[in-house]
Amino acid sequence: MADARRPAGELWGPVDLARLLRAGAKALTRRSGWRYAGQAEYEQATSWIKGQGGGIALRFVVGSLALLMVPLCIGVLFSDARPRSGAAMAVFVISASGSAVLGTWWLRLRRPRAHHAMAFVAIADLCLLTGCLAQFGIAKVAGTTYLGMLAMLTAFLLGWRVLVVHCVFSLAAIAACTVAAVQIDGVAMGQLYAILAPAATIDFALPMLVQFIVEFGRRGIGTVTVERNRDTLTGLLSRAGLQATLRRLVHRQEHDTAVVAVLDLDGFKAYNDTYGHLAGDKYLAETAQWLRGGVSSALIGRMGGDEFVIVALRLGRTEADVVIGDLRRLVDQGGPIAGSIGLVVRPRISMSDFASAVGQADRALYMAKADRSRRLVVRDLTVQDPGRPD
Repeated sequence: MADARRPAGELWGPVDLARLLRAGAKALTRRSGWRYAGQAEYEQATSWIKGQGGGIALRFVVGSLALLMVPLCIGVLFSDARPRSGAAMAVFVISASGSAVLGTWWLRLRRPRAHHAMAFVAIADLCLLTGCLAQFGIAKVAGTTYLGMLAMLTAFLLGWRVLVVHCVFSLAAIAACTVAAVQIDGVAMGQLYAILAPAATIDFALPMLVQFIVEFGRRGIGTVTVERNRDTLTGLLSRAGLQATLRRLVHRQEHDTAVVAVLDLDGFKAYNDTYGHLAGDKYLAETAQWLRGGVSSALIGRMGGDEFVIVALRLGRTEADVVIGDLRRLVDQGGPIAGSIGLVVRPRISMSDFASAVGQADRALYMAKADRSRRLVVRDLTVQDPGRPD
């Protein structure tokens, strides 16, 4: 809907340049932003891709950027751009070998993190710069255009702060290669202009423009992801959010025991009918707060209505028993939650096991609701015990 204060047909309105510059300066000088630069952006970007099953493809694409330099360097050796001295040839070979090692290292990483990605970009930058300086003539400057590929990778995976550092390095690399081409190889500046302009555009201007679009897309996708993965009433995970978060967690968090519990509130429909839906919503929100405060390091989701699911990944049965004790205190006589819990303790869980684990916990819940003296029923699959009252 258009702003009523703006004339008809004016969609964007005037740009407050001073305000925009102040906001940019504030972002550039915020120390906390630089201290954790790239971390949140990397986690967000990779979670989108992994959520679509593209984790292996992402690793292959990133590693291939470094390995691609090897055939390109071999081609240089058969062109007029090949290094002309023994020292330059040695530097060039070391640079190409470094790219090969870098790509192989990345492909062998089991779980690449943001600091791995930043190290990849930094080492690739240095390999490209030394490789360009070792070449002859205008190829010194032409080779810097490959820094633009790394810039696109940085923009998507690591965000604008890391990109700014990379682009400043790229401009310095272009300047260094230009000076070397003129002073060492005797290339005239007039010959270099046709390469300098595209290099600066590809390495600096284009990545900055792409980053502007990526940041707005990142914020928009982030908002949609939060809305999709969070229950708006309670702030807990939604069904889709619980599954997406668990999918990431089972691969990242070491565990040998999983606790899956289903909580159902007692008499919630009657409470809603008696006190109204607003009171019912407040009751659900309060239940969510008790669950968050009562069970530590667990995934908690609202599946709909008055049903909640709790998933905790633990090392050993002792830690699992702590979770059981926490849940028992919440629903025992005098506890803050008037509800029943069905719970299953099982060995290490995978996403293919999750639906069946919830089904087993749901059956234990029916047992708890059928016998009001049993507020919590545990099915212990680690010892093949079909069920015991708690």
